[in-house]
Amino acid sequence: MRTKTYFIGFMAMFLIVFFCYSCLQKVKESQDVAKIENTLKSVSLIYDSIGVNPSEMLSSFERINKAIDSIGYPDAGYKLWLVQSDSTKDFRFMLEGHWPNQAIYDTIHKNKLYKDTFNEEMKFWRGAKSVSYNRFILVK
Repeated sequence: MRTKTYFIGFMAMFLIVFFCYSCLQKVKESQDVAKIENTLKSVSLIYDSIGVNPSEMLSSFERINKAIDSIGYPDAGYKLWLVQSDSTKDFRFMLEGHWPNQAIYDTIHKNKLYKDTFNEEMKFWRGAKSVSYNRFILVK
């Protein structure tokens, strides 16, 4: 009788663990599906006349990315690249923006939180000016 009770308890625990594991797998699969593909890219080449510290500029764009994430678009935002000095003398940074599509790009750039954060961060690196700005659409 005791063996039967232990066996039933063991089977119940096994079923609970199995059920929880399968639920976690379904949650992970749904998170993978929810990821939005970025089909729009913006690229700015930035001339630095004041000697901006790259790590400070990166921190600035991380704060802007955090605002974009708060708006609801964690897969959108900016990446900062330091241009190799032997490849060009005119540019110091390349700013790469990743956007799901033009409509979301417009939504983000019109959002008050984004505008306020971007304008606040612009004060920091006002001496670095964008010389070239282009947008690109992914070819499918």
